Amino acid sequence: MELSDLRYFLNVATVKSFSKGAALSHVSPPAISKTIQKLELELSVKLFTRTTRRVILTEAGERLRKRCLKIFDEIEGARQDLEEVHSTVCGDLRVGAMEVFSIRLLPLALSQLLRAHPRVFSESHEMVPQEMERLIVDGRLDVGFTIGAGSVKGVAYQSLGRSPGVVVCGRGHPLYRRGRINAADLQRHPFVAPRFLGMEHLPGLDQFPEDKHPRKIGATIELLQMGVQLASEGNYLGFFPEVCVREYLDRKRLRALTGVHFGVSFDLQALTRADAVPKRSVLLLIETLREIIGTSHRSSRNRS
Repeated sequence: MELSDLRYFLNVATVKSFSKGAALSHVSPPAISKTIQKLELELSVKLFTRTTRRVILTEAGERLRKRCLKIFDEIEGARQDLEEVHSTVCGDLRVGAMEVFSIRLLPLALSQLLRAHPRVFSESHEMVPQEMERLIVDGRLDVGFTIGAGSVKGVAYQSLGRSPGVVVCGRGHPLYRRGRINAADLQRHPFVAPRFLGMEHLPGLDQFPEDKHPRKIGATIELLQMGVQLASEGNYLGFFPEVCVREYLDRKRLRALTGVHFGVSFDLQALTRADAVPKRSVLLLIETLREIIGTSHRSSRNRS
């Protein structure tokens, strides 16, 4: 027996008419009569008694009708269960991120996601891009957020937006009131810059163009938040993606210095496995981040 045959039988049994049953099944009356005959042969029973005016179910036909109702009810229930699984956002969400994201952008996006989908359990880990890419390929992370385009096999990269690099200083810094910087200032006033123990050979994560604009390094940090705080206290200049210090700029705790064009724009990237379909929670998180970044960028342009 095939499900389509049982469906045709149930349609005829429901409307008690071969012609109406054929119309309900979107087939011709001869086709549905042939299907019923085939069923009767397979089951070795007579399912209908036909008179000139009526189609009557036999006892065997009535039993099959009740069984068909249960079968199709189970099929519909299975379909609804699968639709619920597909539409429900739940389960673990394993995230790797650089501080460019985790200072502000990622907490905002995760808060929105978890508020709308409380059955999601998020795990967030701070790490450098190279480690993030390795764990994504190994399947130990669902998504990563970093800056700059990579090219690791097995990792899919998608841009969420861009953020310009800005030189900033805090209220206590000599350049805060002036609001401008020149080439001599870059070597006179010390910077705080990211350097990772044992990873000094890697390119600077702040992407400062030191080949074109030599600067004085006064302190190094591994935590971006610490660098932002040191700059806001007036101790050092800092070079950061504008998007991760925007609240400090809005509150006047930091000031972006003009006068030198560095030409650095940070590409904010989402990383997923190239050979797997991302979880719905991952897709929603990426989309939420893209909206937040876009809104922040528009607000920044309006202020400027």
